[in-house]
Amino acid sequence: MADFSDVNSKSAISAQLIGVMIGPLAFGADLLLSYMLVEHSCSTGHFYVLHVISVVCFVLVLGGAWLSWQQYQNAREGNDEGGSPLDRSHFLGLMGTVSSLFFAVVIIANAVPRFILSPCD
Repeated sequence: MADFSDVNSKSAISAQLIGVMIGPLAFGADLLLSYMLVEHSCSTGHFYVLHVISVVCFVLVLGGAWLSWQQYQNAREGNDEGGSPLDRSHFLGLMGTVSSLFFAVVIIANAVPRFILSPCD
């Protein structure tokens, strides 16, 4: 496992960017794949495919939230003034955590109608 304790290392910077970007990317993948496979699910009767896509994207988003939370914990001493790598890590860790949790709720909100309604309707 990579050491994220140095907030200016390449692994920490990539973890910060992944933590911020994984939420919107997973939501977009959930939406695109679900729309792409709805016709297949309707014609074959394999409705579980749509649920599997949502669960996988939800788990990805939770992983991004955990990664961002780890970055936030490593840069807890940062402040809102900005100007240093520690402050950047503090902001990106908090932003990634909040963003990932928001997109986790959005993925759940999009998955609820799939459990209630048939894709053939």
